[in-house]
Amino acid sequence: MKMHDTCKMIEETQDSAVLDDVDLALINCLQLDPRASWRTVGDALKVDPVTVARRWQRLQDSGTAWVSARATGHGRPESCLAFVEVDCTTSNALAIAERLARWPQVLSVEHTSGPGDLTLLVEVRDMAFLSRFLLRSLASVPGIVSSRAHLVTEVFAIGDDWKLQVLDATQRAVMTDRPVRYKYAPTDQRHHGKTFDAVDRQLILKLGEDGRSSIAELTVGTGLSESTVRRRLAELTSRNQIVFRCDVSLPLSGWPLVTWVWGYVDPTDRSTIRALVERVPGTRVCMRISGGRANTLLAIAAHSLRETPITEVQLAQEAPGLVVLNRSVVLRSMKRVGRLLDDEGKSAGVVPMDIWAEAPEIE
Repeated sequence: MKMHDTCKMIEETQDSAVLDDVDLALINCLQLDPRASWRTVGDALKVDPVTVARRWQRLQDSGTAWVSARATGHGRPESCLAFVEVDCTTSNALAIAERLARWPQVLSVEHTSGPGDLTLLVEVRDMAFLSRFLLRSLASVPGIVSSRAHLVTEVFAIGDDWKLQVLDATQRAVMTDRPVRYKYAPTDQRHHGKTFDAVDRQLILKLGEDGRSSIAELTVGTGLSESTVRRRLAELTSRNQIVFRCDVSLPLSGWPLVTWVWGYVDPTDRSTIRALVERVPGTRVCMRISGGRANTLLAIAAHSLRETPITEVQLAQEAPGLVVLNRSVVLRSMKRVGRLLDDEGKSAGVVPMDIWAEAPEIE
């Protein structure tokens, strides 16, 4: 049975909590091109564009999948991305996680096993701001005992790049036969170009709420003219200063488990890094970090906890140059790249990722 026939049969009766093959394929299409037209997606899936749009609306309204956008730095080399481990008192852990999730500089918040109670992905305007953020804002939160910051010095793979891999070669070709400029750029390339101004920031923050907002919606939402929106968006994408990504509830996608692996790789060993990114299944994140014994940080998705030993074997076989120093399992993700998540990993709200915001004041 063809995909469009299946789509017609279940479109009206499908439970929004269940992802069928068409849903997964649709999400995979938008992972490849988050702002693709419904006609392009429909061509790839052999589904009517109106049906595709209706399906996406259902997925978005239920919080199952969404498209967001963020700045890829502050438009200058000093922009700072850091992975922060937080130790806190057990009785305050949930309240602390919920509080930190509301801070615009905190892109992601996770409750993890292992040495730290919470792990944060933080992006701020510069190193001095990160220091204030850690010493004043974070340290002043009641219940936080200590924190450790690891600066990201190079990004080899990030969640933006992770795909469901359910499309066949023909479908992928339809989605990738034109250049997609709004992809994450390597760390050593992403800051070239002019610094963001107030108009850029306004546009980026609006797209952070819905990365598929139309030009007309952006015009209304920002108060900018249509020509300004079109021109600025084209400039931001061509300079790789904005990145769009399509996310999905990991538990509903079939990849509910994420393990963080802290390791050491010789700085001159690029083949091990390449193997980690290309040959270890489930790799969502691979970063070079600075601030401790580990200099490499991985996030690896899996179908279940039982796959963890298999993943460790794959790491040893495919990347023998990696020395594993520590591991932690994500028990629950409270926020992922600007989205507040419920217990099912579904979007329950949005906190636009504002790296220009002032440091939170603790009363």
